[in-house]
Amino acid sequence: MFAGGAAAAVGTRRALEPASTDVIGINPRSDAWYDLRMSGDGLMDNQLLWFLGHAAHGQSDVGDVLETAQRIQPGDERSWFEAWLQTARRVHGVASTAESKGHALSAGQAYARAANYYRAATMHYTNTADPRLLEVTHNAVTTFEKSNALLGYLAQPLDIPYEGTTLPAYFLRSPYAKPSAPILLLHQGLHAWPEETKWVWDGAHKRGYHVLLFHGPGQGRALREKRLSFRPDWEKAVSPVVDAAERISGVDPRRILLMGLSFGGALAPRAAAFEPRIALCIANPGVLSWWESTSGHFNRFLPGSLSLLKSHPERFDQAILGLAERWPTAKYWLRDVFWKHGARTPSELFRKLEEFNNESVVDRIRCPVLIMEGEAEDASPGQSQKLYDALRGPKHLMTFTRDEAAPLHCQAASTALAEQRLFDWLDENV
Repeated sequence: MFAGGAAAAVGTRRALEPASTDVIGINPRSDAWYDLRMSGDGLMDNQLLWFLGHAAHGQSDVGDVLETAQRIQPGDERSWFEAWLQTARRVHGVASTAESKGHALSAGQAYARAANYYRAATMHYTNTADPRLLEVTHNAVTTFEKSNALLGYLAQPLDIPYEGTTLPAYFLRSPYAKPSAPILLLHQGLHAWPEETKWVWDGAHKRGYHVLLFHGPGQGRALREKRLSFRPDWEKAVSPVVDAAERISGVDPRRILLMGLSFGGALAPRAAAFEPRIALCIANPGVLSWWESTSGHFNRFLPGSLSLLKSHPERFDQAILGLAERWPTAKYWLRDVFWKHGARTPSELFRKLEEFNNESVVDRIRCPVLIMEGEAEDASPGQSQKLYDALRGPKHLMTFTRDEAAPLHCQAASTALAEQRLFDWLDENV
């Protein structure tokens, strides 16, 4: 079985590898408008598109992203980190100069971009021994906070008590809110930070919703500063955040909304199943079983390998590590999830991932659930429909289509439309 898996790894790699020096992502290249081939690395290009789309909300500039992409070497994490770090420092300098000359608005806008570029540097970099990783994390925080202060956002830093430590968070009070207003608790997934999801938090802020951004275990600052790993019982991370939200003046405790994006589309429904104070759960996209989705990708590339997980874990490890040595995308993914899940071997990691499955708890969800799904969803294809079908309470599936130019994972590059449709729906239903 191992020999077959190893042969499949080699065969898959050769079949998927183009004649050029491109590095494939999790899907073959296509002629779709969103396959921009900016860096020559399929996964990096997907991540670059995420930041390119942030121009709509002032967190990037198109030229910055495209110029940075040209300095990235396909499959090279270090070049990703250093290319973005160079861009972040340059724009940080622009912001500092504008601030020193009294141009508060210009400085605030440039700090917002610099903060996002620092965050971008962390997205595709797993060298935890590099001291610059913590430096960049710190710079992302300070530039974000400077930007908020100069642009007039009332963003209060919080440290939410959590099992002997704290979770980093921000409370954004909306100046448009009624005396008792809903609050949106917002977290991201495997890679992004909630701060860079401005289309959500700024959209809420302008419409009278308070927002509480937070970094859960395994995410953003909680991972890099606190060394906290992901956990399947996500309600243990969310309940302290709900506690904090209830203590904030002006928050309506009957309208506490929870939104998770990407991997967060699996985590947020899990929390809603056990935290009764959640009045509405938003999953973008919806995920019934993250395990099924993740294992499905590996079944494509290494058919039969998962059968080794329980019977011959050492052979399973060899098969997965062999794939990673042949394919930079798999190597990066493995290093990334080892770190974020606190695992040391593929078999240990996959046993942990098996626990991220909502099938046995989905019937506990009592609050309404809004699911946002793009037609070209590639991280967890088909999972939104499975979650929708399994839910027994109020639910709505909001689909984003190719005809709308918004079919991608988390509506990447289409956030203006995503903001409009999300908040129009919330205004009508909350």
